[in-house]
Amino acid sequence: MKLFGHPVHPLLIHFPTALLPMDLGLTILHYTTGNFTYYQAGAYCLWTGALLGLLAVIAGIIDMTAIPRTNKKAITLALYHGFLNGLLLLIFAIIAWKSWQAFPTPFLAGKVGVVVKGILVIALFAGNYMGGKLIYRHHVGINLNEE
Repeated sequence: MKLFGHPVHPLLIHFPTALLPMDLGLTILHYTTGNFTYYQAGAYCLWTGALLGLLAVIAGIIDMTAIPRTNKKAITLALYHGFLNGLLLLIFAIIAWKSWQAFPTPFLAGKVGVVVKGILVIALFAGNYMGGKLIYRHHVGINLNEE
């Protein structure tokens, strides 16, 4: 999926990759300081990261159909990458929805929230690593014939 000749999936992934760990950091700050402003800022990061992450998942699914069927390793890795990150984004979206409904009351802002979001962010980085391998090792989405 391209917009003005540029792939959309790699454009969108930077937002959840930055905003969801930022939510974790701000949740930790809220938990340790009790400052509600950190929770509010984290909630905005969570909501935006989850929304743009879901758009990235849609673009990624569309892009996955362009992988040549002969490239079995890339297809397998793309399926793992898509499943992991899709599942993580679904969980983040559920947390974001619950947070939206509870706002301004903090949701998952205590010790359990820090642990859950920490595990999700670590898993997100693992899924993103797989996406990087698709680009740099398997050249998915890259036209090697362009100058």
